[in-house]
Amino acid sequence: MINTSFNRTNSINFTAKLDISEIKNNKALWANVADIFENKTKKIPYDFSVSDQNNKVDIFASVDLGNEDYSEHCCTLTKSASKDLLTFSQEKIAQKLIKLLNIFKHQDKTKIDTIEFLNKLEKSDKYDTLNTPIYENGDSIYDKVFYPIFDKMKQDRIKAVADDSILKDADFID
Repeated sequence: MINTSFNRTNSINFTAKLDISEIKNNKALWANVADIFENKTKKIPYDFSVSDQNNKVDIFASVDLGNEDYSEHCCTLTKSASKDLLTFSQEKIAQKLIKLLNIFKHQDKTKIDTIEFLNKLEKSDKYDTLNTPIYENGDSIYDKVFYPIFDKMKQDRIKAVADDSILKDADFID
């Protein structure tokens, strides 16, 4: 597993960064991929980290969503997919990472939109029914709206990688 300790400062990063410090093999290839990735992801404030332990490529992504909300994503490619990925050109490898970035960005936008909707609804919750437990299991209406969004985010990701030979069998931690 890759090192997930990113420097969480209050400075704003205006380009996605690709940390390759955990890469053991093909360092020159990954250095070029990092340059391509960072040049093509200007103004997208995600931090990516890649490692290559046990013949598998691990990809970790994180972003500060604001309002003290932080999002992390992890993807481990299968050994076969990791091997296949390394046969691609540097440009195509960077494009796979950009595809992941866009998937993670979409998932995070879904979460942010849901939180904003619920916050707006909470402000006009005159009778305090949004957060009051009303279901048999103790869930509130808020719970019934918020938590299924994670199922939607997962299903969106599954659909986005379904036809991708490298990403379709990857192990994602949401």
